[in-house]
Amino acid sequence: MSSSNASLYHHISKPATHMLPHYDVIVVGSGYGGGIAASRMARTGKRVALFERGKEKWPGEYPEKLIDAAKELHISKNNKDYGNRVGMYRIYLGDEQDAVVANGLGGTSLINANVALEADENVWKMGVWPEEIKKSEIKEAYDRARHMLQPNPYPEDWPELPKLTTLEEQATLLGYKDHFYRPPITVHFKQGVNNAGVYQKASTLTGNDVTGVNDGSKNSTLMNYIPDAWNHGAHIFCEIDVKRVKQNKKNGKWTVFYEWLGDPRCKFCSDFENSNFFVTADVVFLAAGTLGTNEIMLRSRAYGLKTSKNLGKGFSGNGDVSVSMGCKDPQGFQKKVGPCITGIMDMRTPVDNVLDGFVVEEGVAPAAVGHIFKALVKTSSAINGKKPPDLTFSYKVRKNWRQFLTPFSGLYGGALNHTQTYLIMSHDDGSGEFEFKNDRLQMGFKGVGRTSQINHLNKVLEEATHKLHGTYIPDPIWTKVFKNSLVTVHPLGGCNIGKNAQSGVVNHKGQVFKGKEGTEVYEGLYICDGSIVPTSLGVNPFFTISALAERICAKAAEDYKWKIDYHEVTKPIDFEHPLIVHETPKELIEQGTRFIENEKGGLLFSEVMKGYFSTEITDCEYGDEAYHIAELQAKTADSTMSFLISIIAYDAETLVRMENHSAELFGTVTCRALSPDPLIITTGSFRLLVEDTNSVDNCKMMYDLDLLSSDGEKYKFEGYKTVSNALFRKGWRQTTTLYVTVKSDKGQIVGLGLLHIGALDFATTLTTLKSTAPTFRGRLANYKRFMNYFCGRMLAHYCPILLPLKYPEDALPVKPFKKLTQTETYKVHAKDGVQSLLTRYKGNGKGHHHLKGPVLFVHGAAMTHEMWTTSLLERTIVDVLIEDNYDVWLIDYRMSPSNKASHEQHTIDSMRLDIAAGVDKIREITHVEKIAIIAHCVGSISTFMGLLDGTITGVGSLIVSSVGMHPTLALFNSAKAHLGLAYIWKYILRQNFFDMRTSKKTDIFNRMLNQMLRFVPVGHGQICRGATCHRASFAYGLLWRHEHLSQQMHDHFGDLSAHVNMTAMTHLLSIGLKKKLVDAKGGNVYVTQKNIKENLNFPITFIHGDKNAVFNPVATKKSYEVLREINGPELYKRWEIDNYGHLDIWWGKNSHEDVFFRVTDHLRDTTSHYGYQPGHFQRLADNIIHHGDVK
Repeated sequence: MSSSNASLYHHISKPATHMLPHYDVIVVGSGYGGGIAASRMARTGKRVALFERGKEKWPGEYPEKLIDAAKELHISKNNKDYGNRVGMYRIYLGDEQDAVVANGLGGTSLINANVALEADENVWKMGVWPEEIKKSEIKEAYDRARHMLQPNPYPEDWPELPKLTTLEEQATLLGYKDHFYRPPITVHFKQGVNNAGVYQKASTLTGNDVTGVNDGSKNSTLMNYIPDAWNHGAHIFCEIDVKRVKQNKKNGKWTVFYEWLGDPRCKFCSDFENSNFFVTADVVFLAAGTLGTNEIMLRSRAYGLKTSKNLGKGFSGNGDVSVSMGCKDPQGFQKKVGPCITGIMDMRTPVDNVLDGFVVEEGVAPAAVGHIFKALVKTSSAINGKKPPDLTFSYKVRKNWRQFLTPFSGLYGGALNHTQTYLIMSHDDGSGEFEFKNDRLQMGFKGVGRTSQINHLNKVLEEATHKLHGTYIPDPIWTKVFKNSLVTVHPLGGCNIGKNAQSGVVNHKGQVFKGKEGTEVYEGLYICDGSIVPTSLGVNPFFTISALAERICAKAAEDYKWKIDYHEVTKPIDFEHPLIVHETPKELIEQGTRFIENEKGGLLFSEVMKGYFSTEITDCEYGDEAYHIAELQAKTADSTMSFLISIIAYDAETLVRMENHSAELFGTVTCRALSPDPLIITTGSFRLLVEDTNSVDNCKMMYDLDLLSSDGEKYKFEGYKTVSNALFRKGWRQTTTLYVTVKSDKGQIVGLGLLHIGALDFATTLTTLKSTAPTFRGRLANYKRFMNYFCGRMLAHYCPILLPLKYPEDALPVKPFKKLTQTETYKVHAKDGVQSLLTRYKGNGKGHHHLKGPVLFVHGAAMTHEMWTTSLLERTIVDVLIEDNYDVWLIDYRMSPSNKASHEQHTIDSMRLDIAAGVDKIREITHVEKIAIIAHCVGSISTFMGLLDGTITGVGSLIVSSVGMHPTLALFNSAKAHLGLAYIWKYILRQNFFDMRTSKKTDIFNRMLNQMLRFVPVGHGQICRGATCHRASFAYGLLWRHEHLSQQMHDHFGDLSAHVNMTAMTHLLSIGLKKKLVDAKGGNVYVTQKNIKENLNFPITFIHGDKNAVFNPVATKKSYEVLREINGPELYKRWEIDNYGHLDIWWGKNSHEDVFFRVTDHLRDTTSHYGYQPGHFQRLADNIIHHGDVK
């Protein structure tokens, strides 16, 4: 980065810890709308705060190299963010419409192209504007903005710019000479003090306007409106991401909820996002840019703010198009490229239809992205370039030679030295839309790049390019591959200005309509940025946005009878002494100076704790036990509490010495029992390991917080953690448990609670530790001093695998969900005499004659049929099918713990006999030719074995999960198989069974095993304390992704499973090693081309979790591919479920949404291949009448 101008300007923003709890006016955003609102409101004498999402950067601090620019990149997709959240450049990737905006003090004005043109008069005549907007008012507003922004055309006596000359030549060749001129641009061409009192240098013609100009010549709002606001007393806060606004129903004031992105608390991710700070104001101006304001408003609506139904609709990309061309050699281009835009072909008039107007401007690639642009131009030229038809041979040689030299010729050499960039503003139909899903802004504009207008503009520019023998290169993403998407740097609309709520979101004053119809507005809530513009403008929009903002501010001042002082400043701004200073509370001044006064510096870190809080238990008479009782009571009511705080020790040495009040706190407490919104900590103190004089060798960590709710209620939060040598083995639990008492501002106890910190949260806390010492050596000394003390005493207790195991006895009692009672059971016998049990549930839909199915469910290893019907889950796949009137059958074959044969040794082969017997019995009872089967894990393997060798017949539809004909073990299971652990267990340890169940009272061998199984490797984030879970993971691999299971399911799944015989287990591992089905002797009797062709030529669907730690997804993929290869693709489908494991496919909390529809779709789509066909029951009744009962 350049630093030549860094010393010219002083940073004027304050840290968030200096924020007052209330302001007269809060302005959100610092672009044109926000900068103007802050300046004008500050000039009324009111106490104003301006919030900006990005950082404060002045000329001299902007990136000029690619590596620095990359660090400032923030990419937002509809479902995820990438990069630096406070980076200067933010790219939104939407549906067929992308957008580029800026974060930073000054907003997008930091990186715009400077062109300050008024909207065409015909645009103002469009019917979308309220009639209250008078021409005289807009003219006055334009003049006020012009005075502050000081736009000027590129001077005639300045160096000739080849790109400007080229555009003028093209205009002449196209017959548009009269439409070409040099537009006014917000660039200083003479050094001196501007109209806001800020010193600016003259432009050095670097062309870096769209990445930030370091020479101080760019008239962004950072150089005028914003310092003017600061000079008139406004408080400016950066790295403040406003999330939503809410009006207090009692007093009408506005609450602004925000995240402080400069706070180390943000490393706690989801906890941070759900623990917003807030500040209140009488008046709020939303000017966070079109995308930012729409997101704030849509989130506010989701939280209860009543708005027009038009919110988010009417989004326009302003008809933006960017293209490049290769042209004749402009000498000297690499030296003085000039401001980004200096010339224009203005085709807005005369036109029959205002929407046919457009402007063409020349541009330039800034230095920071020049090399990328060079590569992009070369690639796009080769792939998508449109060459002129009449190039001579010599010209082609020269052109190819330039392209060859491009990689070796510096930033502006080679082909880039012969490239002209066009920037086009036109019109679109404004049918884009913003939506709010998953707490994120979703942007889309279907068909925006496929309109006749866009095609026409590209044709015009192609003709202009060819007239100069250039190769026309359209926007690289304007291709079919990318759905002819477009990129806009001028997003508009979504909060459109309108006559009423039926036609817009705000009125002509920028006031937000209150509800879906009518003209009633919220008092004190204004929007004044590009989001209110109700149409594309066909030209750079910032000047019109500025005019609208100026008018809105004037109208707001009139409404509140405030007077805006429009007088010019008479002397340059003194950046150390603003013109107006509002009185600041003494404690904030002291906080601001402590870091400076302490040369050794301090420490700050963040912490999150979560738990339960009871307002029913308020008596502390029983000491710590009272808090545990309160926790139990709160759990029954699901009354939760959490806090996310940052701890500031202004002196690291005093923190270690444990002086009283040696550390201060700020942050938020979230507790629905106290407030529907997070409570902010107005003041707070933290004392680390204070000696407890009432106990021997005890000490406490003390938390004292003053809380303020969004409705004005005040509370006192008192918390402590106890550390006792007598209970040193419980060190982790003690140091991560906070006993909480909350009192009202009158001293009455409101409630008690217990909060805890998790291991991962503690690890995150360590990453937030930051020293404020001015030197590297000082910071290192502070880290060492603190970490030696704190970690030396506590780290041994912060290892999760040393926590006590959780046994079934520790779990909360089961709260079963109500299920249907079974209707029928049948005993069936396999050919070898083994008995199995069939359980039948008949659908409860439209009656017997509309019964669907039948469908047989086949469970996995060591499971009962209740794996499909368990009352531990609110909704199972069986529930879904019964509701849809399916005839559901479930089998407990010989591996089911409820089958007495499970206590004997069996191979996997033998289980196919049970399934065959079950299928035959179902067909006999239902009189259908074929049934459907849904099988899981070992049940899938056995089913495939029986189908392949013909043992199982009468199946017309099949759904299998997690494994097919080609079992491929996941990593851990593969390692077990190669190490022969199953054989060791069976033949050396002489154990015929392995039982997943365990308890605290188990024998010494299994107790030792349980302790060893703590170390069974599982995936990232999947460590738990469940002993039963550990045993199951050892036997099969991790059976689920823990995030998908309910606590009840995880704690009590042992009720559905038991022992597995080792003969079957060794057979299973043998199959896994060979990666296909083999019999117990290893013979390939199942997976043959003949068997597959003859016996599996019916619909089969495979379902597999992509994070399955039992069988690798290849296990079903291979079978799926083989089936398609042999029998064709029509009958087979395979679904890989994102972020699911093995059993959580069926047991997950959201399986009914993520998985079950795949099952019902398959059963519905394959109805003709199995089950009750049309007329089945009538034919059955006729047979009974004519021939007697059908057996």
